[in-house]
Amino acid sequence: MVTDVDTSKKLVGELFDWYKTHEFPQYQPENLNLVYTVAGSTLCEDSVGIFMEEQGVAYGDHERKARCAGVTADVLRKTVELLNETV
Repeated sequence: MVTDVDTSKKLVGELFDWYKTHEFPQYQPENLNLVYTVAGSTLCEDSVGIFMEEQGVAYGDHERKARCAGVTADVLRKTVELLNETV
């Protein structure tokens, strides 16, 4: 919505490459000391599955929900950074 199609494809590719190698979650407002994990994939199922195994939590646990919120914030921040570099 804010760039042309070619730029959009480039930015999404950069975001996906970053997501696959970034240690999530950097943003942890609740100070739960969540483990940092690398997804190695753009799929949420892979990302959250690795985290749940490393943290030793179940899908419905608060730590998993807090982690997903942190990942959302991390991705939004990176998206804004990429867009700002483009403009």
